[in-house]
Amino acid sequence: MVRSMTGFGRGVTTTNDYQLTVEVRSVNHRFLEIHTKFPKEWLEAEIHAKKILSKLFKRGKLDVVVNLKSMGQEVESFKVNWPLIEAYKEARNELCKAVPIDEKWTMHEVFLLDQALIHEKQELSPEELLNAVDQAVREAAKHLGEMREREGQELKNVFLQFNSELKTQIQLIREFSSESVQKHREKLIERLSEITNSPDIDDRILTEVAIFAERIDISEELDRLVSHFRQLEETLEETNSIGRKLDFLMQEMLREINTIGSKNQSTRASVAVVQAKTVLEKMREQVQNIE
Repeated sequence: MVRSMTGFGRGVTTTNDYQLTVEVRSVNHRFLEIHTKFPKEWLEAEIHAKKILSKLFKRGKLDVVVNLKSMGQEVESFKVNWPLIEAYKEARNELCKAVPIDEKWTMHEVFLLDQALIHEKQELSPEELLNAVDQAVREAAKHLGEMREREGQELKNVFLQFNSELKTQIQLIREFSSESVQKHREKLIERLSEITNSPDIDDRILTEVAIFAERIDISEELDRLVSHFRQLEETLEETNSIGRKLDFLMQEMLREINTIGSKNQSTRASVAVVQAKTVLEKMREQVQNIE
């Protein structure tokens, strides 16, 4: 199955007090690279999310963002930091002994103490957080995978169309290249007829034509291209990650076409070679989007 590397997925989990949302965006990348933006105190949940995604996707750059929103009135409270208050009281009493000051404590003075009151609010327990992240990440990954598959099907259709165009150009090259040997033979006969009437002219022509035909022979390259076409179509039906394999096939096909271009002696075949390279370059661009 052809899967694109670009897509987006969102997963939402709701607890009694909170709604946790995970969004995953994916773009092209040679390997699998996962970037997460989790609060630093959520390290365990962050590692768990990466493990889930690394099992579901093989290639692409994934950006994961998480957001936690309260579903109602948050339960908040303030706790007195008694150790701090006692330490301040002791220090204040010592100061009053050294510098006698008859002054009572006020609430304002207490509130001015840093960390005298500790703000507390209800939060998800580690177990609740891990479970919520697990569900949201799996849901986001599911939607991301579905989107990548839809985009992949479109890529497959485009790829098959380009493959058909490439086959057409290769067939033209096959037809036009066979004309080169005949034209070379006709030129040799014309030139030799101008300078000699030797009875061995036919033997010389045959020898020269045979050498020329061997030098420009592209049958092996064409046969390998046909094999590559068949392998490409089979690869498009595989269910695993196929992007790298397709990229390798593109390199092999380009090598064969370049060799054909260097051997080619036909003007019409040269046009087909250029067109084949143009189509193949478009195919290589599309491969960069496939997982």
